[in-house]
Amino acid sequence: MSIVITGANGSVGTDLVKKLSIKHKVFAIYRRKNIEVKNLPNVKWIKHNLKNEIETVFRPKPQIIIHCAVDQKPSKTKNIHKYIQSNFIILQNILKFAKKNSAKLIVNFSSIEAYGKIGVNFLNENYYEQNRNTYGTTKFISEKFLLLDKVNFINLRLPGILCEPKNKNFKRPWLSKIINRISNNENIKVHNINTKFNNITSTEEIAGFIEYLLKNTVSIRDTFNFVSQKPIILKEVFQIAKKKLESRSKIISITSNEKESFYISARKLEQKLKYKTQSTKNILIKYLNN
Repeated sequence: MSIVITGANGSVGTDLVKKLSIKHKVFAIYRRKNIEVKNLPNVKWIKHNLKNEIETVFRPKPQIIIHCAVDQKPSKTKNIHKYIQSNFIILQNILKFAKKNSAKLIVNFSSIEAYGKIGVNFLNENYYEQNRNTYGTTKFISEKFLLLDKVNFINLRLPGILCEPKNKNFKRPWLSKIINRISNNENIKVHNINTKFNNITSTEEIAGFIEYLLKNTVSIRDTFNFVSQKPIILKEVFQIAKKKLESRSKIISITSNEKESFYISARKLEQKLKYKTQSTKNILIKYLNN
């Protein structure tokens, strides 16, 4: 079986290329070369700007296309309309490529930000989206555009994604940045430390889900939260990190009514696709052990 991964030179894309190429042929599409672009068994690196159509028919034909490429997040100086339009063009070209290569499924990486401003403590897929930022709006439009086509797809609304190894100086997601600071024995100020938290997943978890989809390819055409199971109190997250890293950091609690605090349901994924993600604690411990 073969897999196409777009955005293959990003931190998430690179991790997925490494993990999935262990068992499968991977076509890794990237725009700009970085130090992670290297020779790996079962991987063909393809430099291509996805704003242009992919003319090549791949052999063997890919069963799944993992679309994690995105035009860079808009800055205050960048034209927001052009940003949304460029990502729309990229998705159109992915659809054309999928049809040309008879791909069975597009796994579209969306984001929890597609919900916009969240005004509930417990978030599920029935929440009415509102007040999205530009990034969230782009992800939301992409989800709806796929629905208008006949292609088989799954939209994964992703939280912060933990990539490996943890000793890299990742600035995103928020938790990676905090863990790096804890490893450096820095003091941490945290809002709403006694609230439930499961706003994470990992590239290991995503790769495991892709393997599951390869074995269970069915018509999906739906959107799912893809987060860890079994939320834990945020304070426990930092206690686990401090213990594993033998850190002297102090965790300082800040109470704020302005900061959004919510945890996320993964029930729809489990009920409809029979896939159960790992617990928040397991994902965190595995990440800290790497």
